[in-house]
Amino acid sequence: MEFFAILIAWAAVQFWGSGGVIQEDAWFLRYRDMTAKISNSTLRLLVLVALPMIGVFIVLWLLAPILFGLPVFLLSVAILLYCLGRGDFQVRLKLYLNSWQRTDLEGAYQHGRGFSAELCEVGAENALELHNSVRKAVFYQGFERWFAVVFWFVLAGPAAALAYRLLFLLANDDQLKQDDRNRAATALFYLEWLPVRILGFAFAIVGNFDTCIKTWRESVSSELPSADLLDKIGMTALPEFVPEGQVDGEQFVRLASEELLAVQHLLSRSLLVWVCAVAIVQLV
Repeated sequence: MEFFAILIAWAAVQFWGSGGVIQEDAWFLRYRDMTAKISNSTLRLLVLVALPMIGVFIVLWLLAPILFGLPVFLLSVAILLYCLGRGDFQVRLKLYLNSWQRTDLEGAYQHGRGFSAELCEVGAENALELHNSVRKAVFYQGFERWFAVVFWFVLAGPAAALAYRLLFLLANDDQLKQDDRNRAATALFYLEWLPVRILGFAFAIVGNFDTCIKTWRESVSSELPSADLLDKIGMTALPEFVPEGQVDGEQFVRLASEELLAVQHLLSRSLLVWVCAVAIVQLV
């Protein structure tokens, strides 16, 4: 069931560019506001994440005997679509690259802010910092949009995928108290720990295996944030696009664009590896 649900979700994303109308978070924002009186951050986090999980589990259990499980399958697909990343990744990257290739750094910066929370918080002093920040964000968004969600969907079902997405929303919700956001980010880090490392191994399979697997082995027990770890491992899976030292501005713009496109292709090939792995698991 999980394999076909993933295929349907993937096809829907190709058509809509995202999860479409299913990705409506207004209900969760209202629910978040209802819990505002809970002063204990840990208790509030449990209420915000655990109760929707339990609700999904109960509904799926009640629907299981009906019509040979068809309602469960359809609801699982809907939940998977809801849990995927927000916005149209391809359009966002295209807009960024269009500005970047025109050397419109201000426009590239504004589009890059849609990728990178780091850019929103501290900005970028030069083109190299802007590019590095966006590249790291592209790696991480590719991961959180698909890989982490699919991992938990296959491993523990729709309720676990929902928990991941809700924690991600909470960790990036500027309406929450910083303490609440920090606790959500900590929980998110532990949920991402294993799938990040599995994705890093997939980078080695589809990229430069020798150098990438060496970095992967050295980093497997690292406590680096997920975005930093993916960027570190992922860049060793690719050839060197931007050489160390000085390069002229026009050459740097071209090489940096090629590097981002290579990152996008690396993520796409890794997704194919994951889908094949899920198919094999389902068949065994």
